[in-house]
Amino acid sequence: MSPLFWFYGSVGLTYAGEALFASLVAYFAYRALNGSRTDAWLAAAYLGLAGGMRQSLLILLFPLWLGSVAVGVPRLSVVAVGLAILGATTLTWFLPMVWLTGGLDRYLAASIELAESVVRPTSIVGGTFEVTLRMSRYLLESVLVALGPLAVAALLSVWYVRRRGWGSREWFLLAWTAPPVLVYTLVHFGQAGYVLTFLPALVIFLSRVMVTALGRASESLPYPRARVTLTAAVVVLVVLVNTSFFVSARPAPRDFDTPRADWIRQAQDEAFDWIFSRTAAALREHEEVVETFVSSIRGLYVAQGTVVITEQGNQRSYPWFRHAMFYLPEYSVYELHVGGLVSGFRASRLSTTMTTFPDTEIHLPPSAERLVWFVDHWSPMTVKPKGLVEIEIPHGRFLYVLPLGRKPVEYEEYTFIRAQPPHRPSGAARGWVR
Repeated sequence: MSPLFWFYGSVGLTYAGEALFASLVAYFAYRALNGSRTDAWLAAAYLGLAGGMRQSLLILLFPLWLGSVAVGVPRLSVVAVGLAILGATTLTWFLPMVWLTGGLDRYLAASIELAESVVRPTSIVGGTFEVTLRMSRYLLESVLVALGPLAVAALLSVWYVRRRGWGSREWFLLAWTAPPVLVYTLVHFGQAGYVLTFLPALVIFLSRVMVTALGRASESLPYPRARVTLTAAVVVLVVLVNTSFFVSARPAPRDFDTPRADWIRQAQDEAFDWIFSRTAAALREHEEVVETFVSSIRGLYVAQGTVVITEQGNQRSYPWFRHAMFYLPEYSVYELHVGGLVSGFRASRLSTTMTTFPDTEIHLPPSAERLVWFVDHWSPMTVKPKGLVEIEIPHGRFLYVLPLGRKPVEYEEYTFIRAQPPHRPSGAARGWVR
């Protein structure tokens, strides 16, 4: 009944499957906590297979499995067999993946590049404290979207613990939730789908809180079945609200021109990016915007003479680099770090991985005739280069086109240098004069 789960079940990403595998591992781990040796091994098998969908699950759920087995079946032989099963099931996908990617060295190199370019800048080790706070805020906003009105039950959590106590079930759910939350807060949180790793644990706990509270509220009612009726009515209401939000909520148009306080602008931007963008209407709009950009660029400019520019750090634009790479494979695509980010760029033609080059000089081929920005709106933090042409396209977006000449083009910290075509000797030099 989560809008976030429905959203990620509609797009080509692995997060909905991650929720399924996390639930399977947790289910068998809980049975192992109650003393089942067979379920301890089944949990290990599902954990190994889960890594084939998202390798991060091995790290995030391993503490839950190990703790459940150590407490529920405290035998070294059970843990050893479980580790062997975990290793064997992991190898079923790891070995073919390494072979298909060209060997272990290439796989490790790509993993290190990803960690250095994506994970390290957001981690508490490589990033700033402001980045950690921002990831914490994104995590909280994503959880609120995922839970919907069920999040209100969190206000009753203290009352629930005082009334029912904190037993083995609650400790288990905490052990399920804590490792992902710590990793997403202190290391990396890429998008709202990450919370699906532990969302089922929150739903279970808050549902129990809600049912307990409704049972207490119905004690004063004269009807014997009032508790069941009241609980069913609230559950139906929660489902209807979540369904209505996912199906009917539409992102409001972005207003960049009206003066606003910084905190208001930030709150509105984050609500747009992390809440209202996770709906069916937003998904349809996203697809239409991509189609608009792709068809406009293809219809106006040939690939040989066009270099597509996307931006990471532009507060007025989605970072379209991967979309441009996928839908415009015949074009050269560059992603520039702007808006206060450390200077660097990614290039579709220079690397098959997501490597960031820490350079500010970008050398273009002689055939390049223009730069075309694949951004929603121009960032107010960047100065428009002289000669930039704005072309309005549907859905309130723009193409920004800059013709290239012989001289280098300066944009922010970057310099675009077009290679000169090879010198062609005159007819006389080639022996045409007889």
